[in-house]
Amino acid sequence: MKTGTAVVIGGSIAGSCAARVLADHFARVVVLDRDAFPQGALGRPGVPQSRHVHTLLARGCAELERLFPGFEATMLAQGALRIDFGTEFATLRRDGWAPRLPGGVPTLFASRNLLESIVRDALRRVPNVDLRERTTATGLRASDGAERRVRAVCTSGPDGENELEADLVVGAGGRSSRAPEWLRHLGLEPPAETVIDSHAGYSTRWFTAPARLPSEWWWKAIWLDIDLDRPESSMAGVLFPVEGRQWIVTLAGVAGHYLPSDEEGFMRALHALRSPIIAEAVARATPASRVYSYRAMANRHRHYERWPARLGGFVAVGDAACTFNPVYGQGMTTGAVSARILGDCLARDDAREVGFPRRFFRAQSRLQRDAWAMATGADFRLGTTEGKRPFGFAWSSRYMDELFRATYDDVALRTLVSEVMNMLRPPAALFTPRVAAKVALRALRRGFKPPAPASDVPAFPPQDGATVRAA
Repeated sequence: MKTGTAVVIGGSIAGSCAARVLADHFARVVVLDRDAFPQGALGRPGVPQSRHVHTLLARGCAELERLFPGFEATMLAQGALRIDFGTEFATLRRDGWAPRLPGGVPTLFASRNLLESIVRDALRRVPNVDLRERTTATGLRASDGAERRVRAVCTSGPDGENELEADLVVGAGGRSSRAPEWLRHLGLEPPAETVIDSHAGYSTRWFTAPARLPSEWWWKAIWLDIDLDRPESSMAGVLFPVEGRQWIVTLAGVAGHYLPSDEEGFMRALHALRSPIIAEAVARATPASRVYSYRAMANRHRHYERWPARLGGFVAVGDAACTFNPVYGQGMTTGAVSARILGDCLARDDAREVGFPRRFFRAQSRLQRDAWAMATGADFRLGTTEGKRPFGFAWSSRYMDELFRATYDDVALRTLVSEVMNMLRPPAALFTPRVAAKVALRALRRGFKPPAPASDVPAFPPQDGATVRAA
C-alpha cells in the first residue's frame, strides 16, 4: 500500500517524469512550479530556451513512452515528424558533406512546447499527482539531530507563505536550481561543481515552410557544423522541421562569438554560414517569429554523487544535478532516464532512509558520466573552452575524427555511432578492439589525410538524392 507524500520542485520534463515514477510509490505527489501552465503547445517563462531547437534522442523517446504509454503516437498525431539523421539530413561536417547512408536512428522532431504539453497532459491524468501552478519553492526545512533529513518545502503562492511536509523532495529546477543556496541555509556546504564552458550562444527564428518544396530538395532537415579551424568567426547552423509546417532555424556561435538578436542581423548571419543552403531555404519561407537569443550553455556538474554531507529526504534529478551544453540535445533524455533510475532505486530501497539519496546519486552519476564525457569532449575540441581537459584528450579527439570519417563508407559503424549519440549504447562501445581496428585500418588506407580546406568543400550537398552505400 502506498503511503506518504513526495514533492517535486519544477514541472518541466525531468520533474514530470520524476512525478510519474513517484506516483507508483507514494500516496500523494505534489509538483510545484512557479509558472501557470499554458493550455496547449505554448511557451512559458520558466523555460526560456523552449523556442530554440530541441532534440529528443531515441533513448528519451523510449523512456517517455514507457512512462506515458501512447506518447509517441500522440506526438505524431499532433504533427511531430519522424526523421532519419542518416538519410534525411543534409549534414556538413568539418571536412565536407556527409554521404547519405542507411543506419541512422529515426528520431522525433517537434517543438519543445508540444512535447512538454503532451507529457504534462498525460501527467494530469495520474490520479495521485497534484500540479500546483504559480507556486515557488523558497527553501527547505530539515530535522535536527545526527541523521538530518528534509521534512518540508517552503512555498510562496496564491495562498501566501506555507510549508509543505514531504517524505521525499525531488529537486528538478533545471540549470537554475536554487538547491545549493537552500543547502547552505541548512548549514551544509553544497556539492562541489565542475564547469566546462565553450562560451556558446544561440539565436533562433521560426519560419513557415513554403507549401511546395523544390523537387531537388531531398533533405528534410539541415545541420551545418562549425569550422573548428576558425571558431572565432564561424557559426553552426541547423534547420529543423516541426509541427504545423514550421521550421526552427538556429545559429550557434562559440568562443564568445554570440549571434545577432535582431532580425536584420540574424538574416545577414545566415549568409555567413559555411553553406548558403539554409539561407536559400528560408528565402522561400515566411518569417513566423522574432529572433530569440540564449547564452546560458555551460556544462555544469554538481557532484552530488561525492557530496560528503548526509541529508535524507532530498535528491536532485536531471539538469538540477548535471547540465550539458544544449547543442548536443542530451537534456530531455537524461532527465527522463534519471526518473527511471529514481524508480529503480525506490523499488529496492526505502526513500525514508537517510542513506537513500546517496545511493540514488551514485546510480544517477553513471548515466551523467557518459553524457558529460560526450558533451564536454565535443566542447574541448575548441581551444578556447574553459575547464580542465581530461588526460588523453588529444588522442581521443584524433580518434573520434577518424571514427566519423570511417562512418562515411561503413554502415555498421554509422549505426553504432548513431546508437551511441542517441544514448542507446554507452560511449565505451566506440572504443572496443574491433571498432578501433576498423577505424585504424581505414585511416591507414587514407594515409591520415587532414580535413579538406573549407574553400574546397562544395557549397551544397549532392542534388541527385541517391543513397550512398558502403562498398
